[in-house]
Amino acid sequence: MGFLSFMVIWNFHAIVQNGRIYKYTFAIFDMEKKKRVVISTVFSGNAIRVVIKNLKPDKLILLVDDPIHETKKATIDKLKENFKGIFDIEIMKTPLYDIPEIMKNVTKKIDDEYEKGNEIILHITEGRKITSLALLFSGYARKNKVSESYYVEEEGDKMLPLPVIVKFDISENKKKFLQEIEKGIKDTDKIMKNLNIKPSAVYKYIKELKSEGYIKDSKDLELTDVGKIVSI
Repeated sequence: MGFLSFMVIWNFHAIVQNGRIYKYTFAIFDMEKKKRVVISTVFSGNAIRVVIKNLKPDKLILLVDDPIHETKKATIDKLKENFKGIFDIEIMKTPLYDIPEIMKNVTKKIDDEYEKGNEIILHITEGRKITSLALLFSGYARKNKVSESYYVEEEGDKMLPLPVIVKFDISENKKKFLQEIEKGIKDTDKIMKNLNIKPSAVYKYIKELKSEGYIKDSKDLELTDVGKIVSI
C-alpha cells in the first residue's frame, strides 16, 4: 500500500573541546511516501470493491458524469463511508459522450499524479462504455506513466490485466500540427511560424491529415474526434 523513498544527507559529528564545537555530523532522513493511485469508472461499486481488495490503493479517483446518476451517487457515498480514514477518494467530473474531452481531463490527472512520483493504475469495468473507453485510451496515450489497466470479470471477480493494443500511428510533427489546431489556431501562417516549418510542409500535412481522418474535409481547419484524441 504505497512505498517509501529515502534521501540521506550526512555531515560531521560534533566534537566539543573547551566549550567550542570544532566539527559535527548528523544524518537527515527525508521519507516521502509514494501513493498507489487507482483511476476508475464507477456505477454499482461491486467491481471497485474487488479492485480495492486486490490493489489496496492509497487514493481512488472516480470518474463521474455530470449530472451524476443516483446509483453512482449512492455508491460513492457508501465507498466514502466504508473506507473513510483508510484511503482518499477523489471525484473527477466528466462530460457525457465526449471521448476527447474526457481524455484531456484524465491524461492531465495522470500527468499530475506521475509528477508526484505516484504509481497509477486504471480500472474500466463500471459506468458508461464511452467513459471506460476514454479512460482506457488515456492509458494508451500515457502508457509510459500507467503501470496497469484492469477489467473485473462478472463471474468469479477475477481481475483481467488489459494489454496495450492501440498505437496512435502518427509522426511527432503531425501531432504538433494537430495540437496547434486544437488550440484554436486556424491561420496557416501562424502555425507555420509556431512550428518553424515551410509552406510546402503545411499544405502537405493538411492534405495527409484530412485523408487520414484527423482533420475534417472542410474549408476551416477543424479536427475530427480521432484528431482530437491523437493530439492529446
